[in-house]
Amino acid sequence: MSPHPTTLLGLVLCLAQTIHAQEGPLPRPSISAEPGTVIPLGRPVTLQCRGPVGVYAFRLEREDRFEYKDNYNVFRLGPFESEARFRIDSVSEANAGLYRCIYYKTPRWSEHSDYLDLVVKETSGDTDSPVTEPDSSAGTVTGTEGSGFDAS
Repeated sequence: MSPHPTTLLGLVLCLAQTIHAQEGPLPRPSISAEPGTVIPLGRPVTLQCRGPVGVYAFRLEREDRFEYKDNYNVFRLGPFESEARFRIDSVSEANAGLYRCIYYKTPRWSEHSDYLDLVVKETSGDTDSPVTEPDSSAGTVTGTEGSGFDAS
């Protein structure tokens, strides 16, 4: 008997181990807010979702709502981490609440991040807050075209 069947068997076992290792759970994403989680009424905020390198898309979800926003514009932060940003141009009371992230990395979705509680703070006498027109984009989460997530 030649050594080839043994070598082939070794290769098959290594490949099976590699495939099995990829079936494990994906790391949970994290979520944060810039400049913070308490935002004065009418001010902008950017929600940041982070996960491992190789993420295809991030999804921002609101608690108790069937609303979400996908962002395919994923940035690589370093050798092990990637990020997507979701900007709210002008926060309102409708934007307040719990948000969480999830990401897609072939061939499946990750677990959800912890919740981030976005608080909108009423301001009194703040004259430099932006004024929004009824048909403006203020209060919407922007990310990629065609995903249509209205935060209100």
